[in-house]
Amino acid sequence: MKKLINLEDRFFAPLWIRATIVLLLGFWTLIELFAGAQGWAAFFAALAVFSAWRFAVIDYTSEDGET
Repeated sequence: MKKLINLEDRFFAPLWIRATIVLLLGFWTLIELFAGAQGWAAFFAALAVFSAWRFAVIDYTSEDGET
């Protein structure tokens, strides 16, 4: 089964891309909180935490195309 979003892709290797994604998810969490949508805020907060964790544990330094 193919993944919907492959966080191990080389596209995510630069630190600034990973940090931007996590910051945008956190920002969207705040927008949902201020809008009063606690369910969506919890969803985006969980997505931000999961993304940050996965980006922290994936080794993007390997030279071959696979990680």
